[in-house]
Amino acid sequence: MTAWNKELEKRILKRSRFTLSFRILRILVIVVLLYSLYMMVVHIAADKFNIGNENMYYSSLALEWTVPNVRGDFDMKDETTTAFGTKRFSYDLLKKVGSKDVVVGEAQVTKRLFSGVSHISYSHPGLKNLSDFSFSLPEDPRNHRKLEASPSPDVWETLKKLPEGTVGELAFSTPTFMDAEKLVANLRKYDIHILWMPLYTGEFVNFKPSWSGGDNTIEILNIIGLTGGMNHDNNYRPSLRINWLDESTIKESKHLMLKNMKELLSKSQSYYEDFLGLQQLKERYRFLEDHGFLVYGAVVTGPVKELLKLKDDPYVQGAQLGDVELWNWEKE
Repeated sequence: MTAWNKELEKRILKRSRFTLSFRILRILVIVVLLYSLYMMVVHIAADKFNIGNENMYYSSLALEWTVPNVRGDFDMKDETTTAFGTKRFSYDLLKKVGSKDVVVGEAQVTKRLFSGVSHISYSHPGLKNLSDFSFSLPEDPRNHRKLEASPSPDVWETLKKLPEGTVGELAFSTPTFMDAEKLVANLRKYDIHILWMPLYTGEFVNFKPSWSGGDNTIEILNIIGLTGGMNHDNNYRPSLRINWLDESTIKESKHLMLKNMKELLSKSQSYYEDFLGLQQLKERYRFLEDHGFLVYGAVVTGPVKELLKLKDDPYVQGAQLGDVELWNWEKE
């Protein structure tokens, strides 16, 4: 038996420290390997189930429906997936002025495992809001009392003063509810593109909306509108995007809107309400199916002198001028 001494004590302590360090290092290596393997599985699962593409598609779709003439660019940026399955990405926000897409901001999407704690935020430097357009109902659905739309001051005078080498966007309300096809047909004589039309979807009758206004005006705040249709492939990549509404695209755009609504309704209510901000989606879908697409205004773009012609159109009231750009118009 070896006698205990200071030298033996030192050797034992040294060996113990080495053994402990080796075990700690081994545990760390195992943890790193397990974490790497876990993250690999998370990324493979995210890619397999197209989580990024799916949330990109539906968030952009909700944006197009709820914000007049603003849509998402399908060039996804800064895509990351955390260890807890949270998907983060961003994409540019575009609006069409003339024939050109103008970048007006960025959407930042955070999709967690639970939709109720997921969110979408928008940054739009230099702009108070993504869109300042509002649309007045032509009548009160509760009692059919005639309503009016308040125009922005000096819209037509401003258009008169703008040079011919410019294009712009213009929003207006209509004095009556009408079928989407009827408004499209009425605007056919103008050299403009129809980009977005506010839809009446049963407000005040089938559900109580958020609204503002006075004695003679009602403006729906959580509005939804018809825009050029959009579709996706099996991987949720866009397979079709219609840029504007006309007599050749209106039917397909309506069909695609109902198709996309039906897809969203198959998901959880927290997904389309809390995450995407699509309130009363089920009631709106049923109304559109039962009563068709009733519109009460439009956002259009075209040469400013062509927009000026809308001043004397009997279907136009409450006009509002949006952005103006240098000439980039291509007549179709």
